[in-house]
Amino acid sequence: MKKLFALLVLILIPFISPAQRPMTPTDKAMLRMPSSPRLSPDGARAAFTIREADTTANAWRTQVYVVDVKTRAVTQVTQSDASCSDPAWSPDGSRLCFLSSRPFINSEGARQEGVTALFSLPADGGEATVLAVLEKDIDSYVWSPDGKRIALLTEGDTPAEFLDEEQRREERKLNITVNTDPVAGKQLWMVDVAHVKVHKVRDLDAGAEGISWFPSGDRLLYQTNYTGAYNDEQKWDLWAVTLDGKTEQLTSMPGPESKGRVSPDGRFVACITQTVPDIEFAKTEISILNMDTRQFSRLTANAEYSVEDFRWNADGSAIIALFNERTSAVLARVDPGSGALQRLTDPALVIRDFDLNARGDAAFIAAVVDGLDELHLLDRKGTQTLTNYSEQLKPFIRGEQKVITVRSRDGLYDIDAVLVLPAGYRKGTRVPLLLAYHGGPYGDFDNRFLQYYPAHILAAKGWATVMPNVRGSSGYSDAFGQANRFDLGGGDYRDAMDVVDWLIAQGIADSSHMAVTGGSYGGYMTNWTISQTPRFKSAVSMYGIFSWFTDWSNSWQPAFEVMFLGHNYWEKPLDEKNPWINRAPQTYVRNIVTPTLILQGDKDQYTNISNSREMYQALKELGRNVEFVVYHGAGHGLRTFPNQWIDSMERTVAWITGPPAAAR
Repeated sequence: MKKLFALLVLILIPFISPAQRPMTPTDKAMLRMPSSPRLSPDGARAAFTIREADTTANAWRTQVYVVDVKTRAVTQVTQSDASCSDPAWSPDGSRLCFLSSRPFINSEGARQEGVTALFSLPADGGEATVLAVLEKDIDSYVWSPDGKRIALLTEGDTPAEFLDEEQRREERKLNITVNTDPVAGKQLWMVDVAHVKVHKVRDLDAGAEGISWFPSGDRLLYQTNYTGAYNDEQKWDLWAVTLDGKTEQLTSMPGPESKGRVSPDGRFVACITQTVPDIEFAKTEISILNMDTRQFSRLTANAEYSVEDFRWNADGSAIIALFNERTSAVLARVDPGSGALQRLTDPALVIRDFDLNARGDAAFIAAVVDGLDELHLLDRKGTQTLTNYSEQLKPFIRGEQKVITVRSRDGLYDIDAVLVLPAGYRKGTRVPLLLAYHGGPYGDFDNRFLQYYPAHILAAKGWATVMPNVRGSSGYSDAFGQANRFDLGGGDYRDAMDVVDWLIAQGIADSSHMAVTGGSYGGYMTNWTISQTPRFKSAVSMYGIFSWFTDWSNSWQPAFEVMFLGHNYWEKPLDEKNPWINRAPQTYVRNIVTPTLILQGDKDQYTNISNSREMYQALKELGRNVEFVVYHGAGHGLRTFPNQWIDSMERTVAWITGPPAAAR
């Protein structure tokens, strides 16, 4: 491997600028990019946030910024040790609100901190003042159409009937929870902006979220799955609540109705629905509820791709929607009557968030193949870029990135894959290859520069990285998205191998120097791959699934197994025909000979640490080359703390590019 790398360096040196250097994991974590775009009502300014890594404090810090659309001048408008997030302009554009737990002086003249409060900034500059602070953190807020009120959503109080039991446990020093313990609900509050007064509207159930106003200003729309449990994600319904606290259920269809938004005339409610009600990987569509007849219509039923989000324009003549399209995401105009689509943005811009103001202008965050996320404006003049955070990439060596498409061996699908070649790659040169699987399964790789995996870090070390959208990925047809249902580790695994074999046949990949990695479902696919073939010389398994029984028993989404395997494990004989057995890496653990690094957070609620611990224990007993790293306090994705994320990338790169360390 060392000789191969030395040869690659000699080949690639003429193509790399001497002023550039390899990107490190710390460099990647320190990149600053805009998020949460909010366009002012007059379109003159756009607010956004930037999250930065504070490696000294081992914490992420988010602050609010504003860009002047005409001059492109960017101003940081919040500065605090505590994060400031969720910016929103008042309807008249005179104020910019945000949420933060930063210190402030309360109404009694005392310093207060540690609770998320609602702050307000004058749009033309000045000090932030507190508009609302409650005993519990404010989860979300939304301005009323006339700007006189702000609705707030917070966590509710512990049920009164349980207070005595809590006190009894405390007196007995019983640090316990019981499955029958009641769950705190949510509370809806209202701010009188002129008088800076807050009053509670009513208690809501634990699943309430996503509040928005009816144009009349006399009630709000919200969604709820009733329990707040992640396992009930397929049970979202839409409700309305009046200012005096009366509620009304608006939808009760099988499956979820979410992200509801009322038309400007109040006659229709648009929301996101699914083609299949009980699975998380069905195509998502915009459906329209007629408030007079209470009838539903599927507005984007004829669209090929799923809808991620949408907004009504000011006069209700159009809905602007974000569609997930293959390795991109685009904005399109949807006719609310016919469902006819008109694409508004170039697929070269991979969009991940957008906002629409009363003028019909859109601010959105998007990245291109060789740049970072930037803030863009779409108005009557077309699309313009408002920021230039991609300048941060100039010092770094980067590889060429492109999308390849490979026909699956069964002839059913064209499999897209994002390929990052080594920096300065010369055609005809065989190079080491990393195969990376995305999470989900209903996720995908977009053709944007910044990927979760360290592709460009490896590119500077002479490695290619391929990231395939195997069957079951989002961004494609409904049939494609459901194609690995009841077949995990089947067609999706073969699709990945077909992409790898194509790269070998093209003279790009060196079949003797290949590695594999992935997290979550990608971790399952990594575990599955090395249990099916020894062709990969190293593997990095991140918070993946090893045993379906273990995952079902410990995840906060046990419904996952029924969605993909088709039944609960006790409903069919536990033999070699049962997918709980024959599609589990655990069943084939004796076949695993690939040196494997296992990375796992101990606070992961999606794929519990028990999966990774079982895999490590088995490989250790088998005498395999395995290393197990537990990140304490880390949740799913290992990005809870920046220093842990950096460490996970460093370990991944070292394990892949160098001789795997001896088994611990």
